[in-house]
Amino acid sequence: MKIYNLTFAFESNNNDFFKDISVSFDEGKVHFIEGDNGVGKSTFFTILRGMTSKRAKLEGSISLQGVLYKAENNQLPTAFLDCVHMVRQQYDTMLAHKFSVLENLQLANVQSYPSLKALPEAIMLDVLHKMSIDIHVPVNLLSGGQRQLLAILMVLQKPTNVLLLDEPTATLDRQNAQLIMNILHQLAEQLHITMLIICHDKQLVAQYGKRVMRVAKLADGSRQFFV
Repeated sequence: MKIYNLTFAFESNNNDFFKDISVSFDEGKVHFIEGDNGVGKSTFFTILRGMTSKRAKLEGSISLQGVLYKAENNQLPTAFLDCVHMVRQQYDTMLAHKFSVLENLQLANVQSYPSLKALPEAIMLDVLHKMSIDIHVPVNLLSGGQRQLLAILMVLQKPTNVLLLDEPTATLDRQNAQLIMNILHQLAEQLHITMLIICHDKQLVAQYGKRVMRVAKLADGSRQFFV
């Protein structure tokens, strides 16, 4: 995914929050997004998801898998947004806790995606096995790491080229956090997905962050990305 000359302001008459950003993220890789609190990491995710206010200013274009998507009328094209999905930090809100793992995965495979190319069964069963998850067990009996993985697998039931994760290991112990990170790298490579992760855990970033992008505030108040 390559971003060209992205400029964003919360209101059309405000100073630019992001100004003329050009940055690229490799397909099939996991990328960490770092930066101080409030610098704009979550705002960047909001832009990629098409969740900005209609009063906002948005300019620039994004190339994804050979297709160029240009912002028009301060919005990214629906065809691009359909390829981008996110696992929220509050991943438990994405799950039906009284239902089984299998039922949750089936619920994620909704009828609004008639041409759904779901996550390949062999890959899904492999990652479930690595986290010792029985698909017939109710979700409320799973550990935090197991529920986090289930939320990720549910999102991946939809066609996904870009996966955004906001602090996916924030509530997990070190062992489960490392397991999740290993699985994310595996899924990114196997599914050819571009993964972007907001993470404040410096130890995890140092261990797994071969591709780290830092968001910083410039003297003029705008934000920029730095490798």
